[in-house]
Amino acid sequence: MTLGVLYVVVTGAGATRQVPTQLLPRAVERGWDVHVLATEQAARTFPEAMRQIADVLGRPVRTGFHTTVGYSLPDPDAVVVAPASYNTITKWALGIADTYVLTRLVEQVGRGIPIVAAPCTSTRFAGHPTYPGSLATLKEWGVDVVIGPGEPHEPGDDAADFPWDAILDAVTPDGA
Repeated sequence: MTLGVLYVVVTGAGATRQVPTQLLPRAVERGWDVHVLATEQAARTFPEAMRQIADVLGRPVRTGFHTTVGYSLPDPDAVVVAPASYNTITKWALGIADTYVLTRLVEQVGRGIPIVAAPCTSTRFAGHPTYPGSLATLKEWGVDVVIGPGEPHEPGDDAADFPWDAILDAVTPDGA
């Protein structure tokens, strides 16, 4: 059974390394047709994870507006933003659409698509005065914000306890 198209948006946060082994197999097992979109920072910082994601899904990671990857993305039925960096969260909450990923996120909020965001940010960034307000804004818009037990984390933490199952539970319809 296919639940539909799931966009997984990855950012330059450390838990991105876990996406190919932790999030993607679980999402596919639940019945999602997964397409991964990555920020430019994620693609630069985690090239090995980008290769692994492409191998797991059998399709390239989307990082830009143009269809240079050889296919057009179908519209999503749901979106997971995990891990969500401080930069992505704060710009998204301001409605800034100056990158491919932010444009897609702003668009999906406007369409009313179910979205789950899971922050992965250090205590240093989470301590900035804009951060709590940005999370509150996303929640007001209907974004389900899932915060794992280790968030915010200490700088250099590897996000070993990132809440992959809780993220998928939040976006997967009951009974699926």
